[in-house]
Amino acid sequence: MTGHRAVAGLAAALGVLLLGGCALIPGGDRDEPEWAYDEESARYYRPDLVSQSTELVEEHFPMLGEVAPVTIADGRFTDPADRAPIPAPDDSWWQAVIELGAEQRDALIARAEGTAGALTALEPVTPETIGAILVPTLDGEVEDCAGGWVEVQPGLVQSANISEAGDVIELTAMCVDGTQLVTSARDM
Repeated sequence: MTGHRAVAGLAAALGVLLLGGCALIPGGDRDEPEWAYDEESARYYRPDLVSQSTELVEEHFPMLGEVAPVTIADGRFTDPADRAPIPAPDDSWWQAVIELGAEQRDALIARAEGTAGALTALEPVTPETIGAILVPTLDGEVEDCAGGWVEVQPGLVQSANISEAGDVIELTAMCVDGTQLVTSARDM
């Protein structure tokens, strides 16, 4: 009789472990928000998950100082249903629409011009380029920019295209007569 109880207890414990292990299988967590794929930017994102936080900006671009509202979206490059629950660092990305004051904008543009070289003009960025990189959840956050957008990466990176915190920067577009800075980065 004692042997049967031990076997029954062992079977119950094994069942709990097996059922609990299902939570580690990709797609096993049904409470996770749905993922969408944006073909234009080639990224997976969660349409209902946008955050308002300055934390990433402070970590990656401390030279900006204190910033006003920041809208952030993040996600993965590969299909979340096909990946392990913990993605590889280079599989994740984040994007932000950052509000700067006019003085911050002017200082950033001057720093970018100075770092790029006195004779080098900052590269223009078209609204189409910005739209092709940003996921749809951030498209509505970007305001029209009558004066045009310029790439200010030289004023925001430590070396090449690497942020202060070590992410690869894909885009840093500043509206020359507005207050928005649009960024896109790949986690490393």
